Amino acid sequence: MTGFTFEHPWFLLALLPVLAAFWVRARGRPATLKVSSLTSARQAGTGLRVRLRWLPDVVQLLALILLVVAMSRPQMVDREMLSGEGIDIMIALDMSGSMNAIDLSEKAIARIQEAGGEPLNRFGTARKILKSFIKRRKADRIGLVVFGAEAYLRFPPTLDYVRLLNALDALILDDGRRQSDTDECTNKCTIQGSGTTIGDALNRAYMRLENSTASSKMVILITDGKQEGGSMQPLTVPKYVASLPERERVRIYTFQVGSGRETRLPAYDPLRGQVLRDRFGRKVYQPPPRPFPTDPDLLREIATLTGATFYESYDPDKFETDFKDLERTTFKVKVHTNRRELFFGWLLAGFAMLGLEQLLRRTWLRTFP
Repeated sequence: MTGFTFEHPWFLLALLPVLAAFWVRARGRPATLKVSSLTSARQAGTGLRVRLRWLPDVVQLLALILLVVAMSRPQMVDREMLSGEGIDIMIALDMSGSMNAIDLSEKAIARIQEAGGEPLNRFGTARKILKSFIKRRKADRIGLVVFGAEAYLRFPPTLDYVRLLNALDALILDDGRRQSDTDECTNKCTIQGSGTTIGDALNRAYMRLENSTASSKMVILITDGKQEGGSMQPLTVPKYVASLPERERVRIYTFQVGSGRETRLPAYDPLRGQVLRDRFGRKVYQPPPRPFPTDPDLLREIATLTGATFYESYDPDKFETDFKDLERTTFKVKVHTNRRELFFGWLLAGFAMLGLEQLLRRTWLRTFP
């Protein structure tokens, strides 16, 4: 990022008396000479030098302006935004069935649909925010663990953000529909959503960071539910992390998405297994048959044990605000500034203008008296 600035901008105030002096001079009466007759002068006409008699004054004004700017120390500033610490990050993303929920009121959903769109569910909102987050990183290695009924590594920590973003785009959330003769997802989901294995997800994420040599390591856990299924208890990894020396700890930042206050799910035709739509072709949303269980106390304890922060992101706007807060407080961005002095060029130009002004006054545009 390049910009123009002054080291001593207050010197620019000297332009005011300079301009005022020239304004007074321009309004002053010119020097006069009494002659007996103007007939000869009128016959001679007005030559080019007479018409340009104002030029030395203008050149002098430009010279003074250039010298004042030179005293203000003009500089060209190049700012380079550098990534903070080179952090190693593992994202643990919930893909359980409840992530299909939408945390918006009926009126908010209607406004989005009337504009020709469909509201993002919890998973879609999380994916959108994570993609923006990844695109803003520069030197941080980022990996991805997804979890539902099971947990598995989707992408190891990498600086190849393009491939990581492609992996995020390729994730398919379980919508709850099943093949009639098997237990497989009808929509070819990435992972079955009939569980929320938080403990297993944290274990897989931590194992990828345990031997990292980065100066800082962290896990970002995004979930909307409580522990259901899995082989490891959710506090096993946080308690182990808390027992380590400070320099070896992995901070686990936790996000509880959704609140249950304004929760809706897409409605499906039970016979055809298709999404229900109204007469305008828009999806129909309805309250879930039962409340989705949450465990904010667990997520708060996980964050506290590891020296991190718990965020209760009850709707899409709050989720986005919380994630920006995480970036602002955790990812310190350094700015490398390179200043290039322009003083000498302005000074040289000012003196050159003064020389030109004197040359004009003493030669071609010399006046009398």
